[in-house]
Amino acid sequence: MADTVLTHEQAEAPYRGLRMTADEFLEIPDDGYNYELIDGVVAMSPSPSPIHQAVTTEIVVQIGSYLRDHPLGRVFTELDAHVGQGPTGGDLVYKPELLFVRAERLPEMREKIIGGPDLVVEVVSRGSRRMDSETKKNDYERFGVREYWLLDPQREAMTFWRLKDGKFVEVPATGETFASEAVAGFKLDLQRVRETFKPW
Repeated sequence: MADTVLTHEQAEAPYRGLRMTADEFLEIPDDGYNYELIDGVVAMSPSPSPIHQAVTTEIVVQIGSYLRDHPLGRVFTELDAHVGQGPTGGDLVYKPELLFVRAERLPEMREKIIGGPDLVVEVVSRGSRRMDSETKKNDYERFGVREYWLLDPQREAMTFWRLKDGKFVEVPATGETFASEAVAGFKLDLQRVRETFKPW
């Protein structure tokens, strides 16, 4: 990403900077690096911090618990999603912290996630704020993601967008819960998420 200072580890990643299709990208063996495909070019994503993982885990637990009693679909963590193509026609494969797909769409996605998930959650990491809040937001909007939640532990901020007539509209997070439309009937406990932002 343009605003990320690469560590030695990132600079040594063997696939970083290579141009390939989504099919080729999804065949890359797991070498321990965190890759995404940005407009047909392999890019590195920052490694998650403990607080980043704590935020992600809290949201996964909340949604996962709800889905056990309300089998509306499935929630996945850090799974590649081939959302579409970038501005120059190259493929886009993002790996959000969390994505949710409705039950009726699951049969066509048994092998891989293709198209915009119903819900995407990104947690801002070191150097990823601009990518998450601008580039990915625009792409998720373009490819029909119904809700996009952006959690920023460093700024102790939560931003929620909902797709209305093809455009993301920010939905203010007021009170103690956020009612999702993408996961019908689910209410995110905002206080429990905020607690993960605090120093341990």
